[in-house]
Amino acid sequence: MKERLTSRKFAHLLIVLTILLGLMAYRTWFDGVDGVGADAKNDRICDLSHTPCQILVGGAPLTVALSDPPLRAEQAFQIRLDGVAQGQVPSKSWLEGQEMFMGRIPVFFERQGEGHWLASTQVGACTSHRMVWLLVIEWDNGERQQVALSVTR
Repeated sequence: MKERLTSRKFAHLLIVLTILLGLMAYRTWFDGVDGVGADAKNDRICDLSHTPCQILVGGAPLTVALSDPPLRAEQAFQIRLDGVAQGQVPSKSWLEGQEMFMGRIPVFFERQGEGHWLASTQVGACTSHRMVWLLVIEWDNGERQQVALSVTR
C-alpha cells in the first residue's frame, strides 16, 4: 500500500531537517572556535626544509637543522638539535604526515656533546610528488614542538 506525503508529514520532515542542519551548523561554527587543542598550544611549525628552525624549550632557544637538504623519500638524513639547555632531554620524538596519515616513524636522538643531539632517520615515499612531514619532539619537562619537513619523491 502506498502512502501519500501529506502536508502534516512534510511539515514534520521539514522540522527534523531544520533541527539537524542547525546542529551541524552549530558544531561547525561554534564548537572548537580556535581549532587548537590544549596540548598543541606550545607547538611551533616552521619549514625545516629550507632553513634551520629556532624553537624555545623551557624558555631557552635552540636550533633544529637538517644535515643536507633537500630531503628525498626513502633516503637517510640527519636531524641536529643545537643549543639544548643542560638538563633538557628529548624524551620522545617521531615523524608523522601533516596532511596524510602514514603512521608514526620514531626518531631517536643521541647526545653528541654538551647541548648537541643528533638523529638519523628516513621517511617513506608518498603518492604525491611532495609531502610535508611533522617532526614532533616531546621534552622531559612536558613541552612539545612540531617542525615541518618537505620531502620530495
